Amino acid sequence: MSIWDRLLLRRIRAQAAGWHTLMGRGRGLTNAQRNGFETWIADPINEREFHAQRALLDVAMELKGRLRADLLGTLAEARARSWGARLTAGPVWASGVAMAFAVLMVALGWSALRSEGYVAQTYQTATGQVRTVVLPDGSLVGLNTQTQLECVGTPTDRRVRLIRGEAYFEVVHDPSRPFRILLAHSQVQVLGTRFDVYQMANGDVRVSVMSGMVAVEGLDSGLGAPPSWSRRLTSGQQIEYSPVGLVADVHSIVAPKVIRWRQGMLETQGEPLSDFVSDLSRYTRERIVISDPRAATQKVGGAFSVRNIDDTLDRLSRIAPVTVTHNNSEVILGYRPAPAGEAPAKSP
Repeated sequence: MSIWDRLLLRRIRAQAAGWHTLMGRGRGLTNAQRNGFETWIADPINEREFHAQRALLDVAMELKGRLRADLLGTLAEARARSWGARLTAGPVWASGVAMAFAVLMVALGWSALRSEGYVAQTYQTATGQVRTVVLPDGSLVGLNTQTQLECVGTPTDRRVRLIRGEAYFEVVHDPSRPFRILLAHSQVQVLGTRFDVYQMANGDVRVSVMSGMVAVEGLDSGLGAPPSWSRRLTSGQQIEYSPVGLVADVHSIVAPKVIRWRQGMLETQGEPLSDFVSDLSRYTRERIVISDPRAATQKVGGAFSVRNIDDTLDRLSRIAPVTVTHNNSEVILGYRPAPAGEAPAKSP
């Protein structure tokens, strides 16, 4: 790594810590600050550093008793030797230990963060757009393509409504104010965790947990009525359900693959082409049509870019017996039989 690369990394680390500090002061963010944060975190390098520090925050929040005191004491000594300056002043990232101390100092005050109150506000993304927003309480939400999220809570009741689409949540830990996501016929409740909620166009919902624990409740009779069913999910678990009941009960998953969309990728694991096309269609304004039922049943596996749909379709035609034809604003997928005497193509 060159000296310029190290200087750039130091600056990014300082900026990330500055945002953590600003969010942890308990005064909320102004609209200008929120816009500034969303612009800053849109850069993938900035986003990686911010979430790396956020992960350290999560670890710090789990520390208790002597272990927490010893770690903070050690880091405090390192801080006094290495920089001894305010978090927001100059190039303070002299060492990895100093960075850890700064982030842990934010963690100590993180549970005291209080929202100034949810203002009725809607966040949404267009077709193919992915963005990260910060809620009034400091929680982060990554919005996938064609997603609409609405803040409907109060200073003492953290609630958002996922109207459509998919959102990834990093919820600020606050036991006194559980965080709830309201959906058409259910709700998800958490204290502080990382998880993904996808409300599909047909009304089905998929909840995937990266870390922590969430409670999912079916609300067939509406909010306030006793739940028709409930499940608890922990790290690496997923559930899928419809308005009338469970589609797939709690099961284990490889959690990071679920949120590959945050890096512009669509991860598939031997799914039928019809399911793959349904997911891919969310990222393009072109209508993708499967014209042959034999093509619809072909299995597709791998990681595909959602930032360049044409390249993805070209790759699909090379790894599966599928033809791709562009017709104005429509893409038609057909079936390509294997030549006589040749085994059918297999997806990776």
